[in-house]
Amino acid sequence: MKCQKSLFFYAKPGPLSSPGEVGVGWLTCPFFSMLALTCWSTSRYDGALMLDCLPEKIEPLGLSDAGRSFRGEVPVSKLLRLLPSLSSADGVLKVQMTFCLDERRIHTLRGTIEGSLSLVCQRCLKPLHFPLELSFRLGIVTSEADIDRLPQGYEPLLVSGEPLKTIDVVEDEILLAIPAFPLHEGEQGCVMDYENQRLPEKDNPFSVLEKLKS
Repeated sequence: MKCQKSLFFYAKPGPLSSPGEVGVGWLTCPFFSMLALTCWSTSRYDGALMLDCLPEKIEPLGLSDAGRSFRGEVPVSKLLRLLPSLSSADGVLKVQMTFCLDERRIHTLRGTIEGSLSLVCQRCLKPLHFPLELSFRLGIVTSEADIDRLPQGYEPLLVSGEPLKTIDVVEDEILLAIPAFPLHEGEQGCVMDYENQRLPEKDNPFSVLEKLKS
């Protein structure tokens, strides 16, 4: 996967921030072995990192403080937990992720996932085309108590301080979106290769007694 990067820093008037005001967010992508994003306080610098590939790992709190955005493609074949539900692992999904502090100062991850999956119809066991157009908004929290404080419309993303695998976050959202029991509907109706055959009727063992009575 090719990765194109551009790194810009926009300076503002004023002295440089002190070391105590420096924030660091870690991410990795195939182009970089490990990239440390050092963001001076907004009193001096606004850092804007634009990557046309998804990082392999993310540190959500640091990235939301810095206001980072990523976009890229995820091969369906890499979604290991999803594979048992698929009839084919071909194709890629387009993913966009934006980390920010919202108007309530909540650390937030907003994203979209677009593409399609080939599921298995549970009625005819044939491929079922399932389009994906997902939008999600996650509130980044560090404890179970913080989950209860999230406003309506936010799903929790619980972090421990360790970097998360980007593909795990993407796969979690997909698993929540696909049906637990996928079935063909409408124009995609199931086409069966066989028809149920009616079982031949067996002689009733009591029919002889009926004849004797008559």
